[in-house]
Amino acid sequence: MLKKNTNFAECRAAEKLYAQLGGVEVRKLKKLDFSGSDRLAQSLLEEQRRYDALRYMITDLVYQIGLCLDSRSRSSKVELGKMILVQFEKIFGILSKNPQIGNTTLIRYRGAFGGNRIHNKTDYEVLSGDISIDADVTRAIAKGQGKDPSQILEKLNRGFETLWNHRINNFLLKIPKGRQELKRLWISLQFAARYFAAVEDNSPITFSMGGKYVSFPPIHNENNVPDLNLTLLAVLNGLQPQKMQAMVHKVDGLMRSTESTAKKYQFTSIYDAILNIKRFRSRLNPSPIEVNNIKWLMVSDEQTPVSDQMVSVARLVMDSSGGSSTETARVLKSVYGEDYAKIDSQQISERLQLTSGLLDIIEKKSKGEEIRTEVLNNVEERLGKVNDDVFDNIRIEGNQIETHTPGKGTFIKKVHTKILKMVTFHKKRSVTKKKMTQMVHRVIDFDNQDYETLAVDFKVSVAEAKTLVKMLKSCFDNQGNFSKSTFGRIIPDLERYERRIFDFLWHNLKESLNHNDRTTFLDSLQLLVDRLKQPKNSLSVLLEDLYQNSSVIRFADRKAFMLGNRLVRSYSKEIVSYQITPEDVLLVDSGIDRKITGYAAWKIDKNQDKFFEKIRTIHRRLLETLDADEEQNHLIGVQDLLALEREAYIFLALVGGSTSRSVLQSALKEYGHPDSELYQLNKSPKHLADLLQLLKIVIRCVGRVGDSTEAVQIDHLIGRIEAISQLTNSLHEKDLINQIKGCADSVKQQLLAKI
Repeated sequence: MLKKNTNFAECRAAEKLYAQLGGVEVRKLKKLDFSGSDRLAQSLLEEQRRYDALRYMITDLVYQIGLCLDSRSRSSKVELGKMILVQFEKIFGILSKNPQIGNTTLIRYRGAFGGNRIHNKTDYEVLSGDISIDADVTRAIAKGQGKDPSQILEKLNRGFETLWNHRINNFLLKIPKGRQELKRLWISLQFAARYFAAVEDNSPITFSMGGKYVSFPPIHNENNVPDLNLTLLAVLNGLQPQKMQAMVHKVDGLMRSTESTAKKYQFTSIYDAILNIKRFRSRLNPSPIEVNNIKWLMVSDEQTPVSDQMVSVARLVMDSSGGSSTETARVLKSVYGEDYAKIDSQQISERLQLTSGLLDIIEKKSKGEEIRTEVLNNVEERLGKVNDDVFDNIRIEGNQIETHTPGKGTFIKKVHTKILKMVTFHKKRSVTKKKMTQMVHRVIDFDNQDYETLAVDFKVSVAEAKTLVKMLKSCFDNQGNFSKSTFGRIIPDLERYERRIFDFLWHNLKESLNHNDRTTFLDSLQLLVDRLKQPKNSLSVLLEDLYQNSSVIRFADRKAFMLGNRLVRSYSKEIVSYQITPEDVLLVDSGIDRKITGYAAWKIDKNQDKFFEKIRTIHRRLLETLDADEEQNHLIGVQDLLALEREAYIFLALVGGSTSRSVLQSALKEYGHPDSELYQLNKSPKHLADLLQLLKIVIRCVGRVGDSTEAVQIDHLIGRIEAISQLTNSLHEKDLINQIKGCADSVKQQLLAKI
């Protein structure tokens, strides 16, 4: 922001810098610092602290699980056992009451790629509903709260090391709901501790049952390897070892039978197959814990299906890993990892080498084209998420890739021919994308390689790729000025490129256009959005762009939320304006695409901290701008910031989810209090009507996502209407306040009706 005595030349220089930065309002440019009260930010911080408390609780759960698994002796450490059980009661009593936690907690080995190899024993992640933690997250939370992270990290790492020492690459725990389920979990964990000790000593498992000590041999899986899941299934259901072992052999035979029959029994493990066969499932109650069930290395929840091809890959990796649970995890992470957008070139090279080894095994064992296609398709999809800069650090020499990572050095890995072709393509794509961006400002020559790369990327013919470049070029004149009318004419033709076109236009052109053309271009994108047949892909692009740039405000943020408001609807006839989303969309339920909103809510909840930070950043900037002197110039003005918040709130209300609800509750606390600093700042009187309009929007948004809890908040707001009316003598603003009261009364009744 600019100081009061900034002269005209400095203003122009700032504008030029802003244009060069793509309209990004970077923290380094900020001069204002609002120091007043911010109820919205405070409320979001309180909500974040609540989530952090849940994270700490899950960290303690990991630690207690480790203690339990290390308690080998049936006679010793009785007092420790009692202490662990007390802690479990406390932990699950809290977790079971928080819907954000979900029904399970999954602890999973990540593979220790790159520099993390030195932390092999502790490279685990914990996934529990909307919450995920690891050592880095725990350290960041502690430091953010001004605490020494060493104590909590030590507990987390001790739990992880226990899993490592027991060769556990994944551990699933079902959150108990009530005393009876907790008792069953406690018995399962105690039995697991004895199981690991027995397997290590090559002896039967001894435990107390009905006042007697019982000796029980570990049940072996189809590869004649002791299996805790099968053993627990037998013990908890009172099955004799011989009967359970016979069941394993019978199901193994079904899984290996003729292809037409075996299709029904296509599971990653004998354990899963048994629990999915109707005649067994109806009689067996599964254990509340699962250990080294390979499917949890590929998916994170029960809702995600495991395809037949995934099953084949998993079983092949398991059979070929030589019994190494960590190697199994590393190979499957290379194929199914969801973090490719965050990793560097060294980690890329390690994963590609592992995948290449898997492809070699597939080919040597003649395992079939379906498995090879499954692996290659997954690798190709994930390489598509890698940052282009990473490919700039990769060189191809013969059948090897040479990667250089700043601060880590150079690494050379031999990779499969098919993988080499993929890396080569993505390097070419990176170059071609840069040309596509540069063609806006100057004449760029595209060669045959560029057109061939575009054709593969967009899944079109080379002729269609040439047509695409020609069409996009036609939207700009020699000075790089954008023509909305030309773009409008080519939109029907752009539909055939839907797979990639929105992603390309959003990421590559919105920040490279001349400053005056950005609004026109972003408005034009709405014309394209209305014709998309696969809105989920485009919505994913927008959401990732928003939360990956959560600490800054950018020119395109408002349009990102506006486009999101169009994408979540199966039709948009209520949205006729390209400058603002009408609040009427909050009153209409028909036309909302529930699959899309469900996906958006899931993605937002998974990145809650970043979305909280994004909203705090926007609102902080609004308060700073309202608090500034009149003559100060702003990169983004009050009206634009209010419009940005408005679009964000409407989007969150349409989408729903726990994060959206928290944000809207916090906004209601801020805008619904007449004594909020928001209404007392230098420019607040001038923009009071706009602030009141936004309050009305917030009330309607809360009506969509809330329940009886919000009904109480709305009732309190109604009690403050008189105090809010004291903020103004304007007849127009008094009328707005009356509208707010009517809206609040209506929303209160709407929320009470949900009870």
